[in-house]
Amino acid sequence: MTLRMETVAAELPALIARHEETRAAAGAAIEGARAALRQWSDDPVAASARIERALAGQSIPYALAEDDPAATFPAPPLGPVTVVAADGSSITPDRFSTVRCYAINIGHAVLPYGVGGEPSLDAVAEVGLDADLLEGAGDMRQAPRGLATRILRDVRELERGIELALPAAAAGPAVLLLDGTLLPWDLHTRQASDEALAPYRTRTIEALDSLRACGEALSMGAYISASAAREVVAGLEVLAPPPPGAPPLTDGDVFRGLLAPGERSALFHSRSSRRGSVESLLPGHEVALFYLRVGDDIARVELPAWAASPAQLDRLHATLVDQCERCEGYPRALQEAHEQAVISASDRQQFERLLDRLAGDAGIRPALNGKQHSKRRRSI
Repeated sequence: MTLRMETVAAELPALIARHEETRAAAGAAIEGARAALRQWSDDPVAASARIERALAGQSIPYALAEDDPAATFPAPPLGPVTVVAADGSSITPDRFSTVRCYAINIGHAVLPYGVGGEPSLDAVAEVGLDADLLEGAGDMRQAPRGLATRILRDVRELERGIELALPAAAAGPAVLLLDGTLLPWDLHTRQASDEALAPYRTRTIEALDSLRACGEALSMGAYISASAAREVVAGLEVLAPPPPGAPPLTDGDVFRGLLAPGERSALFHSRSSRRGSVESLLPGHEVALFYLRVGDDIARVELPAWAASPAQLDRLHATLVDQCERCEGYPRALQEAHEQAVISASDRQQFERLLDRLAGDAGIRPALNGKQHSKRRRSI
């Protein structure tokens, strides 16, 4: 059955009117939040202590600034740099498949600017049996479909980025960019046992340790476009509660009116019970963050605290602004890595057909279940 457009079209005007009412209410809340930010800026130490007393120990994520939370910084000039990015896609083991297996495709981009070396755009694919993910994995078999594949993909993205960033940083200044959050949140989940997650945690720690050893020659950032995070807002609501009926604000709502294009916010450190748990699993790799305005987009950029020296921070900031200018508001290197990594719908179909054919050549025939029979012989 298709979407009944006549029904939807009749309801859209009222929906848009409600949206406008919400926007109006949000405007007053944003002004209040910015007033709270100025209050925080007037006395950062006292205000941060007040926020921490109110939110410490709660499940609400919040963030504290290193210095002045209302400070803004223009983009520094870009110097010679090699930009490295990695991104990944995956095919999850299908419980209806002839052979339950996964596929991971990790794309990369290496783009030198004003330094030696050749640009590189490519991808590395790997496949394995479902059992490869589950071997010695405790209760991973009971975890949600695709969890193990997703965790492995995240780790391989980081490892691939490092394989390319280390030689780049040895030859000169380099920036490693990742898409999404910096730390793999799935490393702290109740849906899999510690035994299942331990190998992935170990590999993540080893990868981050090798990056840290590069020193100030390497900057690193994880880029989240149009972030919906509200960790700074959580602190502002402690200082000045929002007006009754106001819609929830995001950090982007607050910083959009404070940052000029290309400017970044102050550096913040995220605080929450879950983030603290993840960071405790990866000792020495606490997360810092800032917000960056690119056009109308407010991006959240996460980086390891050890990569937040003035030189590393300036290089990351300048590189992101330059990369976004080269790609209509999104980092060029990340876009190129994504294009290399993407597994299209036709790729997935071809993978399934090839798997079925090779399995059939080996004499393996799946037993169709009732759902599959129904899909193949649909009738009324």
